[in-house]
Amino acid sequence: MSFLKIVMVGGGSYNWLPTLLGDLVQTPELRNSEIWLLDPLTDAANELKAAIEKADGNSPDYRFIVTDNEEEAFRDADFVVITISTGGLEAMRKDIAIPEKYGIFQTVGDSAGPGGWARTIRNYKVFRDMVEKIEKLSPHAMILNYTNPMAGLTGVISRHCSLRHVGLCHGLFSVYWAMQRIFGCQEKDIRVNFAGVNHFFWVTGMTICGRDGLAMLREKLQDRSMDELITGGSDVVPDHKGEKHLLAAELFEKYGALTYFEDRHTSEYLPGILNDPEEMARLQLIRTTIERRYEKVRKNRAYTLKMISGEKGLFKRSRETAVDIIRAAACGTTFADVMNLENIGQISNLPMGAVVETMGCIRDGVPEPIAFGALPDGLAALTAPHCTVQKLTVDALVTGNRKMLSEALLHDPVCSFLPPDRIMAMANELLEANQPFLPEM
Repeated sequence: MSFLKIVMVGGGSYNWLPTLLGDLVQTPELRNSEIWLLDPLTDAANELKAAIEKADGNSPDYRFIVTDNEEEAFRDADFVVITISTGGLEAMRKDIAIPEKYGIFQTVGDSAGPGGWARTIRNYKVFRDMVEKIEKLSPHAMILNYTNPMAGLTGVISRHCSLRHVGLCHGLFSVYWAMQRIFGCQEKDIRVNFAGVNHFFWVTGMTICGRDGLAMLREKLQDRSMDELITGGSDVVPDHKGEKHLLAAELFEKYGALTYFEDRHTSEYLPGILNDPEEMARLQLIRTTIERRYEKVRKNRAYTLKMISGEKGLFKRSRETAVDIIRAAACGTTFADVMNLENIGQISNLPMGAVVETMGCIRDGVPEPIAFGALPDGLAALTAPHCTVQKLTVDALVTGNRKMLSEALLHDPVCSFLPPDRIMAMANELLEANQPFLPEM
């Protein structure tokens, strides 16, 4: 295989880069690649470069380049991986604090609800300018996006360039993880039929070792809770993250479909939860505070420094699919897994053009959706409003229509308990807080 140029936008991300760079250097087919770490925080990117070079015995097979120069990084790139957060955690703090004044207690605030809406707006101009520059300098590149809100920002990419692109998330992997815990099987034994939007998907069919997995799960739930099945009664479970899965269990009981096993994400897509502290307490929802996010960055940086000193080595090859997609596209092979792509009919009863999440396939170097069909009516009714918010928000940003931008938030289910004038007041506060990042409107 010929030399590849792979650009990591957010090359100083302590959250993403140790994992993604570790995956790259543990993929033999990508040896001899040139990996550019693009970030205005070059000190952080240089630490990550030093860490991976120290920890990986094959690092001489790769060339790592740290830069804050977009022109140099994007020119003649083959693949561009995006892992950025415009405005950082302090901007996100306002996404959480302002809706709280209106009675919305977001548990994450990066995908749906007013926080997700504000984050789309804050990243829009950066994404627009970036992808237009990538297309100009590298007309054959593929863009892989990890930045939330996944649906909205992947939609921005599609509106501003014609390059191959795909949005990536690991939400479905939580279902695989939970089923492995419950049934003692391996991921290769599990087959799922699923569809929805990022962080709010529905597994409507599943087999485990060829048997009806959803029926098997219902049988097990007759005398034990979902959380007891997953944890085995232990308070310490690898990757458990403190979630109690009460909401996931209730949705499965009501709709017969599995959704994301991190309730803090799912709750942000449903009405009547985040405005009710008693309901949040009943579901034992965990709020991801800004302080908790800062602590995660500190821990990840500490690990990075231990890699540089030789105290720690590479993470084992992760379940993230960015490197699998790059390898398949570069080597001319096929690869199928979870992908976020524009709806061209793969989910027949969700709005066309919205970015939706289904199985997808890399074939001849191009990401293509795999058809799911129609979601059950009740699940489509829960999911479609988020497609509407996504499309209206992106349309308003592309056309510079500030009125439409604010009105998009009227359709968000988490805001539905508020009268329209209060939603519009909240939208105006969030826009004012993000004024430095707004496009021309």
